[in-house]
Amino acid sequence: MFNHTPFKKLAASLSLPLALTACLGEPTYLEQNWNDDNNFRAMSYHSSQGSQLIPYAWFLHLQVANSKQLVRDNTTIEQLRYLPDYNPDPDDNPDALPIGFVKDQDATTGDWLGFNCAACHTGQIVFGQSVIRIDGAPALGDYAGLLITLRDALQQTLDQPKRFNSFANNIGATDTDSLRNQITASIAELSGSLSNAVSPAHLPGYGRIDAFAAIRNEVFVTDLGIASNFQTPSAPVSYPFLWDTPQLERVQWTGHVENPYARNVGQVLGVQGRLNLQDPSQLFKSSIKRDNVFLLEEWIDELTAPQWPEAILGKINQKAAARGKSLYTTADASGYSCADCHSLKDDNGQYPLTLASQNAFGKQFIKTLNIPLAEIGTDPNTLTNVYDATPLQTGILVNVFGQAEMVGGPLLSNVTRATVGTLFAQAPALNQQQQVAFSGFRFYAPNYQPAPDVIGYKARPLAGIWATAPFLHNGSVPDLYNLLQTPERRIKEFWLGSMLFNNVAVGYVNAYEPGAFKFNTRISGNSNAGHRYGTTLSESQKWDLIEFLKTL
Repeated sequence: MFNHTPFKKLAASLSLPLALTACLGEPTYLEQNWNDDNNFRAMSYHSSQGSQLIPYAWFLHLQVANSKQLVRDNTTIEQLRYLPDYNPDPDDNPDALPIGFVKDQDATTGDWLGFNCAACHTGQIVFGQSVIRIDGAPALGDYAGLLITLRDALQQTLDQPKRFNSFANNIGATDTDSLRNQITASIAELSGSLSNAVSPAHLPGYGRIDAFAAIRNEVFVTDLGIASNFQTPSAPVSYPFLWDTPQLERVQWTGHVENPYARNVGQVLGVQGRLNLQDPSQLFKSSIKRDNVFLLEEWIDELTAPQWPEAILGKINQKAAARGKSLYTTADASGYSCADCHSLKDDNGQYPLTLASQNAFGKQFIKTLNIPLAEIGTDPNTLTNVYDATPLQTGILVNVFGQAEMVGGPLLSNVTRATVGTLFAQAPALNQQQQVAFSGFRFYAPNYQPAPDVIGYKARPLAGIWATAPFLHNGSVPDLYNLLQTPERRIKEFWLGSMLFNNVAVGYVNAYEPGAFKFNTRISGNSNAGHRYGTTLSESQKWDLIEFLKTL
């Protein structure tokens, strides 16, 4: 374990007062095809995927360290930039959990507090007196801060007899020795998960995490139990926006994963989903909720991009937007147009698709394009880590995969594949047709040979891009206006954490407020270099292009 001293400043900031949205009331939701009739929003917010952070009853009664305020209190949740449910449905959310916080019911180990995708993929902006909540948009939630808050709260509960006795009484615990042992074990788990996901030299701040390192370390260090497999988290990435994602050819930042179900299984493992990699009789069994993982992807498949709400954020200048569309589709000095990488819908409302002949079931997906790292020039750390060739110890898995050492990427793919296979086989087992549907029909036609993966970052259509700040894969550019500046002129430091929206530059307001995180682009992993497309336009052309981007 690393020394947690560098996190003290971060932990201290969580106790600062923060006026966000509580005084403004229930947020406005935009039309995104989730409504009261289909109930997708309520189900997506609180269906468990199998994440298990701490026992559920603990979360309901746990107090913040050095405070009588509950961790679950809306004030705490807002300080961590997660989103409270201000008007919880008594049927869907009887305990008024924040968005994406769920009750995971485990027949063997009891009820747990867990995460689902909504915690990191539900955005919110504040403009004037309006609060707009955007489903599928990147959140500003501070995952590292949450782990610190839970860990420190449990530690103080353990250390202070009066607080411990009150806590034990509130959760109905009668065996206090056993409870102390459980709390001690949970503190160690939370500390391990923090170490797995966050490095003091690469603090992510709000709305980011080194997802690949978190998943890989949880699986190969915590679950497999081999400390030497640890990879230092050095590449925090923003939470991507989700609309259209189930229909994309490639389904995450680095564009090397095609199967959305496998990607989501990995995501659950990265947020304390339990995976057995040490008991030979239970290998690849997990806490993952097989059917819910599939259903959550199905509900996201119905989600549409948010439209710029003119009644709140101001009218779009349609003449400027028309000029911007011409710029979007015309090659600039770089030799590329925006549309070459970020396609637009045609007159029939369809994006360019893969060929049906390439897929074993004749399915087509929205084309994505991996831009080689040398060409796009953005921060390399994520790609470097994903394609790291350092061999890892396989431990007991040598009996499954036949190798005592394997490179991390292929090993993770093998473990994920085996975990998915175990999920598919659990009672009631899925038949072949169901397995294909769960896997998103991601199977190549027998005679089709796909091209090798391009080591680069994925470009995708930009529908709803206005609602997805900060920009680039690592969130290193605060707004669209800065993105259209040459890297040399882009802002080098900015404050992250405010939900106040800048409707001109299109992004979050760059302003200090208590608890804000200073994003320093000079730190490795945080670079805002590269992506020079559009930066040679004139000032007026840049504003025309931004106006068009509001229309997508």
